[in-house]
Amino acid sequence: MKYTAFLGVRFEPEWFLMDPADRDGFEAEHVFPILGKHSPFLHIRPFRAAAFGARHTNFFLVHFDDVPAYNGLVEDLRESPLMARRFVTITDNFIGIEETYQADGAE
Repeated sequence: MKYTAFLGVRFEPEWFLMDPADRDGFEAEHVFPILGKHSPFLHIRPFRAAAFGARHTNFFLVHFDDVPAYNGLVEDLRESPLMARRFVTITDNFIGIEETYQADGAE
């Protein structure tokens, strides 16, 4: 089966208080290695949201065939300095099955 997850996140004020160059370095050291580790199993599409007053500042659509592989990404992000230092909060995490009517066997 093919799955897609909506992973909504909110970058907290502490993140934006960092110098942009420091944010880039932080991502290179702590975030991109996690995404690279999971990229053979997941197709990750990042989006910026209209963040003023919104629940999410960013969201990701993640396409995958293996739910445990997706859960591994979420666990690695939760255990990363990005979330441990409270720079980012996961605001929503929904998983859907593509073409549900076919998955259910209906025609």
